[in-house]
Amino acid sequence: MMKIFKIFIIVVFLAVQSAPLIIICNYDKFASIQKVDTVVEIFQLTFTADEETSEAQVLRKNGTTDVQLLPTEGGFTFIKVNERGNVLTTTIDKYGKSAHSRNTILDSELIPSQFYGKCDYKLYINAFA
Repeated sequence: MMKIFKIFIIVVFLAVQSAPLIIICNYDKFASIQKVDTVVEIFQLTFTADEETSEAQVLRKNGTTDVQLLPTEGGFTFIKVNERGNVLTTTIDKYGKSAHSRNTILDSELIPSQFYGKCDYKLYINAFA
């Protein structure tokens, strides 16, 4: 309960300050057509989100990529259409629960997958300190 309160305080502070968010997501469960399983290695995504400008990016080892930001009642959804036309979505609720979905077509075959995990909200200015 204390963690939820801390996240709430950060979100309120950010709303007042209009500072961009850094959202770090760790996914420890994976689902495919065959089964749901625990991942061998944690899959991590990091986003920046600025609700004031509606700009968002996913941060990767090899750089940043713009993503579409859709604030929802009680969370965020990020959408990316990659160079092959495949759709990737990440939705995060106000408690930090998240699902990252990939609807990929490879060699004319649908390969859907979904990761489940938890995200932490951080202040942009403190993220690289």
